[in-house]
Amino acid sequence: MAEEQKKTTLTELSATTHADLKMDPLCAIKVAKTQHMINLKVSEVAMAVSSFPVFLTRATETSDWNVSAINSYEMSDNLFVENDLWTGTHLPIGMKTYPFFLMRSPKDEKTFTIGINEKSTAFSKKEGEALFEDGKASARLSQATSQLELEIKHEVHTAQFTKKIDELGLIRPVNLEVHYHSGMVNTLQGLNTIDEAKLYELELETVGELRKEGYLMPLYSMIASIYQFNNLVRLHNLKKPDATIAQVKFGAVEAVEKEEDKKA
Repeated sequence: MAEEQKKTTLTELSATTHADLKMDPLCAIKVAKTQHMINLKVSEVAMAVSSFPVFLTRATETSDWNVSAINSYEMSDNLFVENDLWTGTHLPIGMKTYPFFLMRSPKDEKTFTIGINEKSTAFSKKEGEALFEDGKASARLSQATSQLELEIKHEVHTAQFTKKIDELGLIRPVNLEVHYHSGMVNTLQGLNTIDEAKLYELELETVGELRKEGYLMPLYSMIASIYQFNNLVRLHNLKKPDATIAQVKFGAVEAVEKEEDKKA
C-alpha cells in the first residue's frame, strides 16, 4: 500500500473529474493478501503488536525508516488474510484508508489533499462503490478522508520517532532464519529491531525526553513483539501443512512451534 504510493504518480481526487469513478470494496484486502509487510504509524504500534512482530525497514541505506508489521515468512504472502477477510486483531490504518493517499496539494505545497492512483485496479467506471453521490463524497470516502486528515500529525510523529531512535543508535539490523522441516532454510534480510541493551544504557535525561515524546511505549512494544514470531509459525503451519516450519532463529531468540500449537 505504501509501496504503491511511492511507485506511482498520484492525482488529486476531484468530485468533478472523478464523478463517475467507483471502487472495489475489497481492494484493500486484495492488495494486503500479497504483502508480507505492511507499514504502520508509530501511534498504532502498541495495538499492532497484539498480532504481528513489528520491525524497522527501509528500501535503501539512505531511505527513510518505516515501521513495519511482519505478516508472513514468505514474499507475496499474508497469513492474516483468509477468504478475503482480515483475521488479525489489529487492522493497519493503511488498510482502512486504501486506495486513498495523502498528497501535497498541487495548488498549495503547504497543504495536503486526497490523492489516488488512477491506474489502480481498485477503481473502475463500471462496477463497485461510487466515490461520489450527487456531487458529494460517499460515506466510505468521507470516512477515509477523515482518517487521513487525522494521520497527518501521525506521519510527522512517525518520522520524528524513527529519526530520534536512529540518532540515538537504537536501531539494530538482524537476519531472520526460517528453518523448514524439509531442511530448507530461508533467510529474511533487511529487518531491524530495537537494540535493547543500548536502550537500557541511555542517560536518565534522555529516557525522560523519550517518555515525554511518547516514544517509550512503541519502543518497548517493538521489543516484546519479537515473540509474535511464534504466532506466525503457528499460522503458517496451519495454512501450509506441506511446507511446515520447524523453527525460526532470530539472533539469540528462537521462535519454536510448541507441541500444543501443532495439535491446534
